[in-house]
Amino acid sequence: GDQPGAFTFYKRHMLYGAAEAKANHYLIIGPWDHAGTRTPKAEVGGLKFGQASLLDLNKLHTEWYDWAMKGGAKPEFLKKRVAYYLVGAEEWKYADRLESISNATRTLVLGSNGEASDVFRSGTLTEGKPGAFAAMDSWTYDPLDTRPGTAESEDDDNSLTSQRAALNLFGEGVVYHSEPFAEATEIAGFPKLTVWLKMDVPDTDLEADLCEILPDGGSVALTGASMRARYRESLRDAKPVPAGKLEKYVFDNFTFFARRVGKGSRLRLVVRTINSPGAEKNYNSGGVVAAETGKDARTAHITLMHDAEHASALELPVVKP
Repeated sequence: GDQPGAFTFYKRHMLYGAAEAKANHYLIIGPWDHAGTRTPKAEVGGLKFGQASLLDLNKLHTEWYDWAMKGGAKPEFLKKRVAYYLVGAEEWKYADRLESISNATRTLVLGSNGEASDVFRSGTLTEGKPGAFAAMDSWTYDPLDTRPGTAESEDDDNSLTSQRAALNLFGEGVVYHSEPFAEATEIAGFPKLTVWLKMDVPDTDLEADLCEILPDGGSVALTGASMRARYRESLRDAKPVPAGKLEKYVFDNFTFFARRVGKGSRLRLVVRTINSPGAEKNYNSGGVVAAETGKDARTAHITLMHDAEHASALELPVVKP
């Protein structure tokens, strides 16, 4: 939960701040949970990190204030204005600007043979143009179906490595896998997903989750994004979804991640409707969501297109040597 606020204020300061103030604004992105921004731990959500991740933040804070307020020495750790921890390589890396962390974009287009309903019958993520497969995938979301909540990780100590939710979609989403990576690849930054959707309800809540699937079948959560369909064009203006009309949905609010994806690993993308006891329930009626009840519930039938004219694609920020 720390990321959205921190990055929003950082980006706005870089956009609107005075030059002198921006020159003294440093960003540190570590593999930590909320408490870890004070006292890091070597394991979060079942994912273990290297010793370098255990940055002495109390010491760094002291050094920062000595430098900024007492004219002391600049903290040695702050080699550049952006420092980020590369999981997988287990090392700190540096950049002059947040936008310069990655130097290339790898685009993977979504495709399938008409079966993308679960991890065992998934669609594909491939480079190039959409293949000669089925043009669409579909799913159904019933807001009154509470089964998905039973498959959530809750306060699971392995929340970043658990596959409970992905293995239990209950027909409320679609799954796409990439081919195994031919070589280790550094992916760092904010992905972007563009999908073409049509539905028969005026609103629903959507999410997209990206994971690394290890050669042994294990999973590592990388990032995720969400969207309320009525705000697909603007967060300021709500627009009901026209029934049956194909429209473009751009997920550009993925959280930042930096990971060295290993050779032989694959990427898994899950696109689904949000049906969780941990989120506000959208009953798909198009009314005031906070005032809706089960009496307003409408079942959504959603289609994701990925033909040549409506290419749905995942853009990955890649760091090339």
